[in-house]
Formats: sequence, structure tokens, C-alpha cells
Amino acid sequence: MSLPHTEGSPPDVGNRTRPPLRVLLLEDDPLDAELIQARLERDGLSVALSRVDSDGSFTQALADHGHELILADYNIPGFGGTRALELARHARPQLPFIFVSGALGEERAIELMKLGATDYVLKERLERLVPSVQRALREARESAERLQAEQRLRESEERYRLAMRATRDSLWDWDLRAGRISRNDGLKEQFGYGVRELDAAGEWWLKAVHPEDLGRVLHGLQTAVQSPGVDRWEDEYRLRRKDGSYATVSDHGFVVRDENGQATRMVGATQDVTERRAAEAEARQRAEFAQQLIGIVSHDLRNPLGAISLSASGLMNHAGLDERNAFYARLIFTSAERATRMVRDLLDFTRARLGGGIPLQRRAVDLYALVRQVLQEVGLNHAGREIREHYQDAGRGLWDADRLAQVLSNLVSNALQYSPNDGPVTVSVVGEAEAVWLKVHNTGDPIPHGLLGRLFEPLQRGEESPDNSRRSIGLGLYIVDQIVRAHGGTVGVRSSAEEGTTFQIHLPRMPPSVPGREG
Repeated sequence: MSLPHTEGSPPDVGNRTRPPLRVLLLEDDPLDAELIQARLERDGLSVALSRVDSDGSFTQALADHGHELILADYNIPGFGGTRALELARHARPQLPFIFVSGALGEERAIELMKLGATDYVLKERLERLVPSVQRALREARESAERLQAEQRLRESEERYRLAMRATRDSLWDWDLRAGRISRNDGLKEQFGYGVRELDAAGEWWLKAVHPEDLGRVLHGLQTAVQSPGVDRWEDEYRLRRKDGSYATVSDHGFVVRDENGQATRMVGATQDVTERRAAEAEARQRAEFAQQLIGIVSHDLRNPLGAISLSASGLMNHAGLDERNAFYARLIFTSAERATRMVRDLLDFTRARLGGGIPLQRRAVDLYALVRQVLQEVGLNHAGREIREHYQDAGRGLWDADRLAQVLSNLVSNALQYSPNDGPVTVSVVGEAEAVWLKVHNTGDPIPHGLLGRLFEPLQRGEESPDNSRRSIGLGLYIVDQIVRAHGGTVGVRSSAEEGTTFQIHLPRMPPSVPGREG
């Protein structure tokens, strides 16, 4: 009996609950075929016999990979047993092949076995047939399992070789009981040492590790090996190359233990991280320089700009200025204010790029009051422009008021700048249970499609005003996005010739870490 299976997986012939054993029988005598089938079934085998009696039919039957066993007469008119065996070994090399024949000399039988026959049984001794079949199927199963194991081993070795080629790491294998360590060719690629230059006891390594690092590294290795609950070790140290220079290496090892928890083996990989550590050090230096630059700009540049703005504002309020000097005072004031905004944007951009994000100082904020204040301030610089307001439901939450004012001022100023002078700008605040929607809409030409998808990336700008009076460095919307993200919100934009342009912000009322609710 057998389960349906592929070639190389013979059936378990002792289980009668399995489907019949599929047998290909090469026999020209129908009576002999009946005797063979009867003998198989009498001795406990359920078989599905397919009889063929010629070269062509046998060759065609071999193409059916459902057969699990071949029984063949040696003497078929016009088709010899040797030829049948040759065809079978070529088409189905793993399929058991048993000759069931009449007189068959011992020398001929031995020759056939050398050619690949599994066994032979004389027709006058059919009581040997089932034991021969069982043995042949068992040997075929064991052979198939062995071949599969060998195939898995070859695949595993191939993966290992490919992995070794894919990485430049130096792989090592330390037999702790024998005190021997072996390494691959990665040492030559990374550090210039050939495998033959290395001693199995590891004396080379002890001399190559930087003296200042050796004690720490050996202590870590000893601790990992002697601690039953530890199976991994890692360290970073300096290793001398063959040319005498030192590389910074990252070394990792895995401890193999026996059933008593004793370490027997340790395998690992050594990676040269010199360039990576140098790049990280350079990045840290750049970050430190950027932080210093932020401090310099925020203190040494913003303070004089504030003084310029304050002085220009005082001159503007002086009643005795003639028209020409009043113009110069206004020009100084607007230029200083624009420079202050640029400095602020550069500082925020640098902080965001350094990975720290936009810093927030949250407190309870009435968004309605904040919006009204910002609109009044923006309106002073856009006399005659219509700014509409729309409020719905409560607008309170824990936010950074100054940062939200920065967001709203940027969006409303952009809306006024990029819309017709007779077109209104509408600011809407719509409250929900957990969040608030803040929308800024303007009419006029839509944002170009090519710019729309990268509008919140840094250094992206629309067309400038003709007099460059509101020229920017293209960081405003990037910083808007960063501020909204810092609040846990999202910002998006829709723009078309029919509907105009709408920037919409979804702003959670509470940060995730703050319990409770505020209406």
C-alpha cells in the first residue's frame, strides 16, 4: 500500500489503508501476469498492475510518473530485458526494477544487477517476490531520503558560500574544547591577512588586537563563554591590519552549548566599520557645528534685527518725518521684519533637519481668539483686502500658540499673495470631539500640478510678487508641515481653477500622552 508520491519516495507497503501500489509489469504472457498479481495480493500487497508487452508500450508507460515499481520478464520477443533496464534507468533512475523471469543464469543475473537492476526473482520461486519488493521499496525510500538530505546539504552549503561572497565580513568558528579557531578569506579582503598566515590557536589575533582594547575584549569573551544563560557576545575594538594601520571592527559571536550548558563552540563575524565610524564622527561634527550656528544666529543676528525693527517703528511713529524719510523708515522696518522671518525659518529648518523636530511649548489655547489675533495682524499689512472668518463648535486644546500663529500667518499671507486683490480669503475653524479642522481658502489661479505634489518640501516656491516685497526662501510650507506634524496633525491642499485653493489642517486637541479632554 502507498500514498500517492513523487519519484524517490517509495510507499510504506505494510499499511493496508493506503492506495494500491502502482506497478508497471513488462510481461508478454497474460497467465504469468495473473500469477504474479495473485502472489502479490496473497502475501498482503494491494496492487494496481499495468501490463505492457513491447518496446513501444513500455517506453510510453515510463512517461507515467505514477508508477512506483517495475517488474519485468527478461525474455520478451523482440525486446530484451537488458534494453528494458537501460530505458528504465534512463527515464526513471530511482524507480526499483526487479526482474521476474524464468531461467536466468547466475552470471547473467549478476551482470543485470551491475547494470542497475534492484533484484531478480525466478518465476518458479514467486514466494520470494513480496520480500524482494518490500526490500526494494525500503531501499528506494532510504536512497531517496539520502538524496534529499544530500540535496539540502548542497543547497545549504551553496547558501553559505553565497552569503560569504555577499558579505565582506570575516567569519570565524572557534572550537572551545579543542582550542582551535578557523577563519574564512574575509580576513585577507578586509585586513590583508591570508588564511595560511593565521595560527589555529588564535595567537595572531591576540597580537593584532590593540593593546588598549585587548583586556576589555578578553574579559567580555570570557564572561560570555562562562555564563550559561548567555548565548551572544559583541564588542567593538581596534584590530591591526597587515600594513600596520588599525581598523575599527565590530565583532559578534554566538555561543553553542551542550545539554549541561557548557560552551562547546562559538561562531561569529568580524566587520570592518572604520569608514562607518568615521562618517558618524563627521556627521556628529556637522551636527555640533549646526547647533553652534543656530545659537549664533538666534542670538547674534536676531537681536540686532529686533533693534532695527524697533528703531524703524519708532521713526515711523515720529510725526516730524517728511514723506521721503517716512518712506525710508517703512522700508527699513519691512526689510528687517522679512529678514527676521527668514532667520526664524532657517532656524526651524535646521532643527527639523537635525532630527529634533520643531520644539513645542503646549498650553491651553482658545483657537478662535488666536485666529482673530493673527488675522488682525496680517490684515494690517494688506489694507483693503477682504478676510472672512467662519467658526463652528468649540476650538480649545493643548497647543503651542506661537507656533500655530506662525502656521496661520504663513497660510493666510500666502493666500493673500497668490490671489486676486478683489478676491476674498476665508479662514474656517470647525471643531470635532477629538480634533479641530483649520482651513484657509482663496480664489485665483490654481497651484501648478507639477508643484502640488512637492509643495511641503523645502526650498519650493511659487511665483514671486513683481516687486519682490514678500520674497521668501521657500521654507514656509515645509515649516508649516513640520509644526503640524509636531502637534500630531496633518496638513493637505486642494487646488483647482473651479474651486480655488484650500489648505486644510487636522489638529488633535490633545497630545497622545496627555490624559483627559478639553472642550
